[in-house]
Amino acid sequence: MLVLTRKKSESIHLGNDIVIKVVQTGKGAVKIGIEAPAHLRIVRGELAENGSAMLDAAFAAFKANFDAAQREDNHSQELAEVVEC
Repeated sequence: MLVLTRKKSESIHLGNDIVIKVVQTGKGAVKIGIEAPAHLRIVRGELAENGSAMLDAAFAAFKANFDAAQREDNHSQELAEVVEC
């Protein structure tokens, strides 16, 4: 394990695509920001420890709701175009 010391506003670069930045420091806690490509799944350690099945189920539910909203939006646009004709 690599252990680094960073101060507020300092960052760590992982490869070309990932940046971890110290946003805020305080008593017993550090707030970090992570910039990474959208296809990377980033989760808190305690969630990963609970098993990926729960995360997969939550993500699947989110994606299903998002896809349904997209379909409804597309359907609404199609109806609006028909009405305009």
